[in-house]
Amino acid sequence: MRIDYLRYFKRLAEVGNYTKASQDLFIAQPTLSLAIKRMEEQLGFPLFDRTKNGIRLTESGQVFYEFASRCIDDYETGVRLAQEKQGQISTSLRLGTIYAMQGKFFSRALDDFGRQCAPDLKITLKQGFTRELIPMLKRGDIDVAFCSKIEGTTGLVFNECWSQPLVIGVNKKSPLARRKGISLRELKDKEILTYVPQSPPSPEIEKVVEEYGLHVYQGYDDEVALSSLVSRNEESIALFCYSFLVNAFEDVACIPVWDVPVDFHKTYVVSRNESHPQIVSDFIAFMSEYHFPNILDEKE
Repeated sequence: MRIDYLRYFKRLAEVGNYTKASQDLFIAQPTLSLAIKRMEEQLGFPLFDRTKNGIRLTESGQVFYEFASRCIDDYETGVRLAQEKQGQISTSLRLGTIYAMQGKFFSRALDDFGRQCAPDLKITLKQGFTRELIPMLKRGDIDVAFCSKIEGTTGLVFNECWSQPLVIGVNKKSPLARRKGISLRELKDKEILTYVPQSPPSPEIEKVVEEYGLHVYQGYDDEVALSSLVSRNEESIALFCYSFLVNAFEDVACIPVWDVPVDFHKTYVVSRNESHPQIVSDFIAFMSEYHFPNILDEKE
């Protein structure tokens, strides 16, 4: 099967629309339609179902998509590695990162890598939650991700690089706002807002909640949503991992929790367990050893 057909299929599966996919691929729509038809003939099963809103993968198409994406990535990685043997060194890097990582220290780290290791560095950056970045990395859409660890994930290498402290977020009009730190024992009778169960920090927080007998409502994706509620309501109390994103709310105070380690929730440099182009290997090694300062320093 032609590699360009696999690329066409991958893009069409991602956007779910022939017109958009053909525009993204810079080909005519009939060319795309013919390629998909020939693929289905060769494979012996339909790849897409038509819906009122466009198209969607069939069950067989969903299975094939995972392996087709991996095939494309293996092919492109092989080309890049072979080109390096011929002296054609790539300077392109496709990164993915969680939103919380993108403070000033992250920008400084990228700049330091560029100056020290790759003066001609070209970065493509995608943002998302961990549960979005991990599949992107496994499909080969990005080379490296900065994100949390999801238990049970296979085929990836996790190198710890950064961490977030656990904090209590309160409105600055709250009496608690003047505190320099707090024990969770003091909040045993309070109603506390925190992340949804599927959020990466939730397993760690659930252990703390159970240990201290806290009453929590798990209904929010991130610290931005939690901070917005605290900003609106002087009585609200939120439990979350601190990030620079909270600084957008001038009326929210973040109080470190004394009962847990400062490096409560860890972030990793994540890559596929395979051979990498030199620029990717150098980046992984550099960021795995890089000193990211305590994130609370960003408030100073």
